[in-house]
Amino acid sequence: MVVSAATQPPATYLLWKRFNFPTDKGSQDAVAVPNWVANQLNATYSTIIALMMVHFWSIVVGLIVYFYLRKHKWQPHLLHPLAPTLWNKRSDLIDSMIETFTFVNGNWRHLWVCGLLILILAAWVGQTAMGILVPPLIILGNAAPVDPTAIFVPDYSKQDESAVSARFALEVPGALRSLGSAQVANEDLRSKVSVGQTIILGKTPGSKGGEEIIQINYGYQVTGADIGLQKFPELTLTVTGSCRTEYSWFNQTDNFTVSGPNGDNPAVVDNYFWVFPGDPDRTENEETASVFDALQPVGKFRQGTSTKGMLDDSNATWSVIVSSVGRKSYSPGSDPWYATDNTNVVKPGRPALSCWEDDVWSYKDRNSSITALTNEALPGLSLSEGMQEILVERLGVPIIAELGRRLQPSALLSSTTANDQIFDAQSSSIHNDLERLVVAAYVATTNVLTDTTLYPLGSKVDNAARSETSQIKDGVADFVVWSPDVSALSIKVLIIIPTVFVGIWILAAILLYYTPVGVANALDSNNMHDELTKQFNDAKVKWTNDGAVWELRPGGNKPEEVEAKTASAQSDTNDQAGKKSGVNEEINSAPPTPGIDIDDKV
Repeated sequence: MVVSAATQPPATYLLWKRFNFPTDKGSQDAVAVPNWVANQLNATYSTIIALMMVHFWSIVVGLIVYFYLRKHKWQPHLLHPLAPTLWNKRSDLIDSMIETFTFVNGNWRHLWVCGLLILILAAWVGQTAMGILVPPLIILGNAAPVDPTAIFVPDYSKQDESAVSARFALEVPGALRSLGSAQVANEDLRSKVSVGQTIILGKTPGSKGGEEIIQINYGYQVTGADIGLQKFPELTLTVTGSCRTEYSWFNQTDNFTVSGPNGDNPAVVDNYFWVFPGDPDRTENEETASVFDALQPVGKFRQGTSTKGMLDDSNATWSVIVSSVGRKSYSPGSDPWYATDNTNVVKPGRPALSCWEDDVWSYKDRNSSITALTNEALPGLSLSEGMQEILVERLGVPIIAELGRRLQPSALLSSTTANDQIFDAQSSSIHNDLERLVVAAYVATTNVLTDTTLYPLGSKVDNAARSETSQIKDGVADFVVWSPDVSALSIKVLIIIPTVFVGIWILAAILLYYTPVGVANALDSNNMHDELTKQFNDAKVKWTNDGAVWELRPGGNKPEEVEAKTASAQSDTNDQAGKKSGVNEEINSAPPTPGIDIDDKV
């Protein structure tokens, strides 16, 4: 699922450029255009489809008329009265249905009428469906190829304080965008991640029954299409993780007295040890939690070491120590992170959260880790070295821990309920905090490439996307960015629809004008009108109780006069023929005149 966390500036993408539009089923040949152009083309192609169906229906009706006339020895008077109507209404299927219903008038004795109605209805449904379903296939989505000059990847090779601080300032806005999308996530977005229900593993030892030890599992999946990879949209990242509370990381609580303008106030500081696999030395991993960290509850995130997971180096650890001790609540809390005492103040000794995350990359049924996105590990995958470097730098560690580190006080959902130092402990929980972070991690992962185009200008950090000669590295720009102002048009559909239209138009022209099927044109109202006025040059129309009718009077004569004049004309013709015959006989019987040719004289 594509999640746009920010509006894409026009300077970050290229228009009128051919590219590969990524989908879960593979890349599609496309071209990027402004939205208004896409809308105009969509309307134009709807018209083309309507015209295409008109020509197709003309072929169908023409063939029906042709075969019917051929069967009845080309006698048009045997045609059904509906035939001329359907032929002249062939551009409007609704009118064709209405005329057929009008003719039936409740009499369904003829089964062919039902078949005709079904045929017309099927053609109308096909025309309507194509007009609705086909044009949207033109627009694949709101994407365009990235402008290579807009790509900026912070250089992570420098680890001095100045470089780390500068990179941190660049990374925070992206983290906030992801968190904002998670905060207002709809059901579709939330369905892309899986955060299981809280599992109670047991309780800690204690005279009052101890506190709950809980576990929460999470996971999500991101494809190359979600990220925007043009060439390998089927590449898939599957994230599987789990977190559980760790009370053994807590060391002790120190009590202090803080002097203030209103007198002395008690304060507590909880002491913890970060514990990671393969790192038994606790003394170098100390951490504290107190009201001195922030007025509201905050989480302190840290990445751990890598361990064996599904693959040798696919599993990574990360942890959170919550600083909620001493915060006041206007409601009682029972969650391990926000459990309060009788005065609604969070108790000391809140547990840490220890997590592991297994990140597995897959391509065509082969699996690999982030460090081996190569053709050797994943046959068929040919990511450029520049693209591999970007993915390793940005997704080589659990992104959820990176988000927590960058978000600082905003990382925990409980902080949004805080009013100064007072928050709502009753509605706060580890599950809610983790769920929002997992959704934010999903959003950040899908935007891992588009975020490279959204860094502010003028940064002092080197751009790792450029080579030593300041040229964009090969393959770094093989992705798309998403914007509601652009549309990606399918070149295949753009070509197929006009091609099919031209093919049907040519077929209709050949059949109806250069083959015997063209006899159907005799039913055209224009042709019939021309022929009628030629035969009856003084014809008139008038309105009767039965509607409009033609009054046919050849040569301007009344019908009875026509019969009389026709008989008289026939008599005159016979007389003239007799006279001519007598003259010929007289000439032939006369003696020949010298020097005169009888035939010439006649």
